[in-house]
Amino acid sequence: MFNARKITSFITAAAMAVSIFTFSPVLADEQFESAADAVGRIGAGWNLGNTLDSYGTWITAGPGNSQAYETAWQNPVTTQAMIDSVRDKGFNAIRIPVTWSQHIDSNGHVDQGWMNRVKEVVDMAYNGGLYVILNVHHDTGEGGGDKVSWIFADNSNYDQNQNKFAGLWTEIANEFKEYGTRLLFEGYNEMMDTANTWEAPSNSSSYQAVNNYAQLFVNTVRATGGNNAERNLIVNTYVSSFNQSVLDSFTVPTDSADGHLICEIHCYSPWGFTGTSQSVTWTSVHNDFGQQDKDEIDGIMSRLASFSSSRNIPLIIGEYGAEFKNNEDQIALYVSYFVGAAGQKGIKCFYWDNGDFKTSGEGGYAIFNRSALSWKDQIADAIVSAAAPYTSESAPEQATPTPTPEPEETTAETSAAAETSVQTEETAQTTETVPAAPETPKEKKDSSFNLVPFIAVDAVLAVAAAWLVVYYLKAKKERK
Repeated sequence: MFNARKITSFITAAAMAVSIFTFSPVLADEQFESAADAVGRIGAGWNLGNTLDSYGTWITAGPGNSQAYETAWQNPVTTQAMIDSVRDKGFNAIRIPVTWSQHIDSNGHVDQGWMNRVKEVVDMAYNGGLYVILNVHHDTGEGGGDKVSWIFADNSNYDQNQNKFAGLWTEIANEFKEYGTRLLFEGYNEMMDTANTWEAPSNSSSYQAVNNYAQLFVNTVRATGGNNAERNLIVNTYVSSFNQSVLDSFTVPTDSADGHLICEIHCYSPWGFTGTSQSVTWTSVHNDFGQQDKDEIDGIMSRLASFSSSRNIPLIIGEYGAEFKNNEDQIALYVSYFVGAAGQKGIKCFYWDNGDFKTSGEGGYAIFNRSALSWKDQIADAIVSAAAPYTSESAPEQATPTPTPEPEETTAETSAAAETSVQTEETAQTTETVPAAPETPKEKKDSSFNLVPFIAVDAVLAVAAAWLVVYYLKAKKERK
């Protein structure tokens, strides 16, 4: 005779197994795109400058008051509408500089309120389908005064701060572990020596410290596992310089993930055109973009392409731009030539926008008025158009994190600094054939479901139903 208790136990166990298989998120068995593919798919890039990277020892805000820092340099609170405008203008990648120094303790532990705000801004861009670069910004750079930098290209500094640095990146990496291939991490911004030396360090030992920090960054992120095991990571040269001695002294970190590292430099050359008489005192300044400027750009791009090829690592220019001098039409010519020359060499560029939007006078790199959601169209359109021929097809859309609530706006303004450049004698820009877009690889989703659990549900329910029918008929027969 059939035992009713046994049948009930069987059905209950089957139901529990089905619920486990059905409702537990399953990480898709797909691979991240390579660093080379990611760089290929990045088109026009833009920086959310002087916002989450703002700092100052004079800022008196308690823990969790992220807005006081985000607006400290007179930029408005970042909104979804701003990020959407960047995307709709034709940019498909955004670099989000973040200064963590005033929001962490001695172990690198991040204030949760600050982490939450960083995540909100990342989500605005990531959920909109953009490539996103998240970094550690003014934690590096010049020291002294009201600066808050604590990471220097100095071996004793590395010995003292390596645990703090690793602690910070462990927390960042874990917070964003489940994000897909369109989120990239940049280990540090413009790391310089303790003497605040731009272009190249005053002592060659600084190169060892930069290389040590780069290796520690890669090791730390990889150790967090999940999607970080293959996430594309960005490591910068000394002070993000392209000085030849700096390039020669850069060591590509060893990595457990093959083909998932990118190198970054910054380039504001030719300074004679990109600067103003107030910001540039070491050379003559001119407003019109001419042949000499083109020649300098050509030489830089050739040098960078040679470096990238010799080290077998793709390269991006994380910052470039020109200060306004009542010459919007000339800046449009500059960005078009700069981005095109870089694109021909397989190098992608992120315009430095510091929010200082000027239409008269001099100064300010901004091409986007964040309060009015308006653009210097001539410049922005030139960037997008110049990048387009060298952009591979877009990466497939992927499951995105939770939606981000939109904060309120305020107002904008401020200034930015960069590094020096090196003149070059090469004069001709060679035109290269644009490579065909590589086949779009599959990428990991943050979490996904497949059909197997639902097939299992049907099978279990069918078996259970059959058992019940048999039991019912048997019991009915025995009662007769």
